[in-house]
Amino acid sequence: MNRRHILGAGVTTGLSALAGCLTGALESEPDGEVVLDAPDEDVGGDPSYPTYGEPFPEFALTDPLTESTVDVADFDEESFLATAFYAECPAECIPLMTAMAAVQSRTIDKEIDDRTRFLAITFDPERDTPERLEDHADMVHVDLEAGNWHYLRPEDDDEAREVVDNSMGIAYERDELDGGDNYDFLHITVTYLVNPAGYVERAYRGEDPDIDKITDDIETLLERW
Repeated sequence: MNRRHILGAGVTTGLSALAGCLTGALESEPDGEVVLDAPDEDVGGDPSYPTYGEPFPEFALTDPLTESTVDVADFDEESFLATAFYAECPAECIPLMTAMAAVQSRTIDKEIDDRTRFLAITFDPERDTPERLEDHADMVHVDLEAGNWHYLRPEDDDEAREVVDNSMGIAYERDELDGGDNYDFLHITVTYLVNPAGYVERAYRGEDPDIDKITDDIETLLERW
């Protein structure tokens, strides 16, 4: 069974079913090297997204604000926090990305920003231009000058589907409103904490992740690594 494919005929049902899932305890040993203790929460069933101890997918995408290619396989000395979003999102993505930017600020204050990166992958490459992403950074208070935040933009919708849905397991579906450029997305929210070896230490579910918990997890990960 393809664990990364959960959309299809029942997209609304599938998204609703996943909405309550959290990072969960494993019934078996993790696949790879992890240093955080296994989480206590139960994900329930067989989640479509990578969880504790599973490898995070490898991909290389363009950071349109720096015009550089970011390859997650190159992060052999750094942990990273990664999620998917779209800048026009009227609801879930705003608290999600605000929380992620707040964690970035905490890592700067704690002087661990040089060992932690932040990846915000858009699944709306059509509208998420460099100008729109700069506006988004201002809105949620991202510190672009810190040099550890990357907005990543797939080349087209097909690449967005492959990276975000099929590989990262973050399900989404385009919801046409009045036709043309007027559309939203139905999507789930998952934020990954990945260690330097490329394995998932945490998969935080929900649109309003706990800033203190994520910061503490990053600190513990870096101390133990």
